Amino acid sequence: MIIGCMSAGKSSELIRRIERARLAYLPTIIFRPATDTRSKADLVESRNGLQSQAVVVSNPRDMLKYSSQAVVIGIDEVQFFDIEVFDVVQTLLRQRKKIIASGLDLDYKGKPFGPVPNLLALADRVDKLMAVCRKCGSDFACRTQRTVQSSEQILVGDSEYEARCIDCFDPPSDFQLKINLANEENFDPPVVRIVQPLANPAV
Repeated sequence: MIIGCMSAGKSSELIRRIERARLAYLPTIIFRPATDTRSKADLVESRNGLQSQAVVVSNPRDMLKYSSQAVVIGIDEVQFFDIEVFDVVQTLLRQRKKIIASGLDLDYKGKPFGPVPNLLALADRVDKLMAVCRKCGSDFACRTQRTVQSSEQILVGDSEYEARCIDCFDPPSDFQLKINLANEENFDPPVVRIVQPLANPAV
């Protein structure tokens, strides 16, 4: 498993490992979900310009139809698949396939994303990559900050997100609260009245 926040180099690392397998003359194939519409239909692409041929699938079980001849199987953006991908990966592992999956481990709320926690439990190796925080510039960005208002867990895009370190990451509830307060035009703070007790209360 290759996991991390956005812009951490997950797809680049997946492509690099697949290319190493090809140099060793091992049959390979890369899958990516149809949900991810940022790349061309037959490619997996990284932000630094690396790309490799890929097969786009809507259902995880379609991987079983296309991977019979492959020895090494790459799965990019694995967080976008439903939980059925867990059973598919188990089936492929029983067939002695080597699986290299990459994706976001946490969603925009900072919560475990889709099937990734289950796949992490299966993995014999996990590499968590870091990015540069777009707010403070540190090398320890591990969260994906959504910069637009939306309650959808899956919102495909790049401009709507930025990498943040854990200190600069704003959970959506706090982020939304700041927006609402800033846009409130007629906000009147509550008046607090202090009532003094009587000096000699009647009995």
